[in-house]
Amino acid sequence: MSSSHRDAHPYGRSNDDVRRRDQRRRRQRRVRITQLVVFSLAMIGMICALTFAFTQLTADDDVVAAGPSDAGADVATGKDGVHCPDPGAKPAKPKKVEVSVLNGTSRSGLAASVSETLADRGFSTGKAGNTKAASGSVTIVYGPAGYLQASAVAAEFSKPALKLDDREDTTVDVLVGDGFKDVVDEDVAAKTLKKAVKMPAGCSGAEDSQDSSTQDTKG
Repeated sequence: MSSSHRDAHPYGRSNDDVRRRDQRRRRQRRVRITQLVVFSLAMIGMICALTFAFTQLTADDDVVAAGPSDAGADVATGKDGVHCPDPGAKPAKPKKVEVSVLNGTSRSGLAASVSETLADRGFSTGKAGNTKAASGSVTIVYGPAGYLQASAVAAEFSKPALKLDDREDTTVDVLVGDGFKDVVDEDVAAKTLKKAVKMPAGCSGAEDSQDSSTQDTKG
């Protein structure tokens, strides 16, 4: 039998034609897969870019007006050295505030309970503990750079006292003492967080007199 008969294909094509056709199909398939992969990567990149752009556009929602604690050595200071916020500044966002609750009463578990409530309302809470320094029902202790953070925590309580110490960061301590009943309703706190803070004594725009229950004391 001749070689042409040996290479003949049942459908009238040679085996070489069939192989070339299969090779073309495989190449076309690889090209399509490559195109699909490139298109998918391009779509992922576009989605990431859009997500980043959206994040940048909405970032201003988390910016606290008048964040003087990051302004460095040129920050204006009020009485006792507290950093002065800009006029119209609002309390810091709860999620940007780190607060620790200390129990100055004989009520077991009080610090943990208050800390849990603050965590539920968005605050970053430290380890609850005890203290012998509590005076009054609630005292908010903060450093010169943490006035806006202290104002955010103070919004959760009824007429707390504010006490300034020499800590260098913006963390806040809550000293719970005798006479403490509970935090204020969440909707009441939320309304306070939307209002401008009282200017500390000695800062531009500060009122001549302030509520004695929230007057700063140096500790």
